[in-house]
Amino acid sequence: MDSIKRMKANRALTTRRDAFNIKEANSFRPKASSEIRKYRFKEATPQYLRKLKAQLSTEKKRELIKQIIVLIISISLGIIIFL
Repeated sequence: MDSIKRMKANRALTTRRDAFNIKEANSFRPKASSEIRKYRFKEATPQYLRKLKAQLSTEKKRELIKQIIVLIISISLGIIIFL
């Protein structure tokens, strides 16, 4: 009885495909020039690139220091626990 209800519910879900235009979405038709997106990216100035590089390097140093501190703490705790 339960399996019949599940099958009916699954069929009801599969028949609701009219919400999307599947046939049009799957067709390979050439797009009009107005449908094609043309992206324009902003150019980064050399000053911004230098600033970004400096910021990334400081963040990298901070992360490295944090990882070293966590490693030292975990090794020291491990030694204390096993002794």
